Amino acid sequence: MRATTTPAQSARRRIGASTAVAALAIGLVPGSAVAQPTSERVDVRLKVADQPPVAVAAVPHAWPGELLESHGVAVDGNDLVAVVRDGRHVSGAKKRVREGDVVKLTEVEKVRKTKRERVRRGTVEVATTKLKPGKRKVVREGRPGVRKVVKLKTLHNGEQVRSRVVKRTLVREPRPRRVLVGRKPYSVPGADGLNWGALANCESGGNPNAVNPAGYYGLYQFDTGTWHSVGGSGLPTSASAAEQTYRAKLLYQQRGRSPWPNCGRLL
Repeated sequence: MRATTTPAQSARRRIGASTAVAALAIGLVPGSAVAQPTSERVDVRLKVADQPPVAVAAVPHAWPGELLESHGVAVDGNDLVAVVRDGRHVSGAKKRVREGDVVKLTEVEKVRKTKRERVRRGTVEVATTKLKPGKRKVVREGRPGVRKVVKLKTLHNGEQVRSRVVKRTLVREPRPRRVLVGRKPYSVPGADGLNWGALANCESGGNPNAVNPAGYYGLYQFDTGTWHSVGGSGLPTSASAAEQTYRAKLLYQQRGRSPWPNCGRLL
């Protein structure tokens, strides 16, 4: 990825054209037209961004940033300025230039990029006795979600060297695909052959959502304590008719007809 060239960066590209004038200017004493003796200068090379290195004369022990500025190369707070001496980078006070040093300027840009990503919809499978065992039926297709992702990219001399995510925002929630999967009815030994339809009609009129103000729910009018004792969760009316019948069979296996003193005779 190549970034757009800024005016300051364009100026850096022109270092080669102004080097001779700048090199002469740096060797002058203010107010004088006479150049300093050669012994007062050191020979270094400037390597700006991806341009070829340029040989210049510099005042000994000048800071590299000052040297670059004196040659018309603007340095901002993001740029990296390095001094290479005998093949190694130096730091601290040692960065003051010496004979034979290479002053390298790496242009650094921080670019934010925003894009949208799909979020998988996923699939929810629901077991049911209303379909033949193993048969599947899609009852809702669902849809994928959308997420906005903001990345911060770091460019060195126009080339990407680093990228990291700084923000994620969910724009649209995914909606899962819903699939019914057929299974065999729950089986409870000793209770499967009884007339559970007759019991349900007597207790609730065959309505799995029936609610008695006294605190009884569903086809078989469970109270919540009894429902939970046979493995149910939440309210009986939140469960399918098949699960309510299964829990009623488990209760019968434990206590016989006693939980239904009036209608139990119909089993």
